[in-house]
Amino acid sequence: MRRDLSRWRALANAGFVLLILVIAGYGFVQVSSRKWAWQPTFRVQAGFSSVAGVEVGAKVRVQGIAAGVVESIEPPRIPGGPVILWFRIDERLHPLVRTDATARIVPQSLVGAKVVEIVPGKPDAPVVADRGSITVESPIELADLMKQAATSLKRVDAVAEAAEKGLGEINAIAGSIREGKGSLGKFVRDDEAYQRIVSLSVHGSKAIDDLDQNLAALKRTWPLSRYFDDKGFYDRERVLFKPGSERDSRVLAADDLFEPGRSVLTAPGRKQLDDVGSWFARTKRPKSEVVIAAFTDDARDTELAQILTQEQADAVRKYLVAKHGIESTGWFSSRKVASIGFGSQVPRGSGNPTDSPPRRVEVILFTPQA
Repeated sequence: MRRDLSRWRALANAGFVLLILVIAGYGFVQVSSRKWAWQPTFRVQAGFSSVAGVEVGAKVRVQGIAAGVVESIEPPRIPGGPVILWFRIDERLHPLVRTDATARIVPQSLVGAKVVEIVPGKPDAPVVADRGSITVESPIELADLMKQAATSLKRVDAVAEAAEKGLGEINAIAGSIREGKGSLGKFVRDDEAYQRIVSLSVHGSKAIDDLDQNLAALKRTWPLSRYFDDKGFYDRERVLFKPGSERDSRVLAADDLFEPGRSVLTAPGRKQLDDVGSWFARTKRPKSEVVIAAFTDDARDTELAQILTQEQADAVRKYLVAKHGIESTGWFSSRKVASIGFGSQVPRGSGNPTDSPPRRVEVILFTPQA
């Protein structure tokens, strides 16, 4: 007996078939999307010396983002030529791939499939054109890494062997010393020789101290004292610290006196020194001393800074002595004029004001107080 399908059963069957079609379509879309077959894409190529196991359909990543697939592989045209890989990449990532981008083949895991990693170029480089090309980095093979590791292990073994041999020789030398063999062994076991070495060290230290004292006295001996005083080498740390004298000074910016980075006086600089010379002409102080000190703030090379400031101080002293005679205080009396460059060093007890320019020359007049 024939039975017709009811209306509800027919609707149920139609719904089931429709559901199957929807699921199949969704799966097809997902598979297609993984192949980047439907969404907008662009293509680029790269030539590798070896594709290292990469196949068509392998993943392509840009900065670690799943970006596309290997669309095709072109074999070399000549032996040893490059293997051309064509990539299909999501158009949304096109701005990230620049003309200086690089492609490299990396494993997903130690034994996993290979993928292509694209490293974007610099932001100021132009975006690569569709069907353009990018440079490559040679793939790192596991066999090469193992070979390098083996070579490194051989070097470590050689170093360890040499160290073991050296330790053996050191132990042998130490044993002979303990037994009193050889010159060093005899010295170690000879108490009298040890006491002589100690005594010699003590006398040597005392001789060096005496030599320092003699040199200090020599600096005060005429005519050598004139040289050390003029150059400012005598009592360098204390040359600006005279608690028994009245201090009067003029501070001049080095940038206003010299050519940049030199010790050559400029025309405006000479005019400023003429004003200092007029100040000395009005100051007739017997037994007074003059110290010309130059400073800089360039601490990159302390030796060069020392040389520059010393020559600048010497240039100011030479000009003031030759043009304004500041070393003379009368017909039969003279004052000591010393020039010294401190580089970037600030000596103790200098009393420099905090608002002084870092690159400067100070002309200081010290007058002893009764």
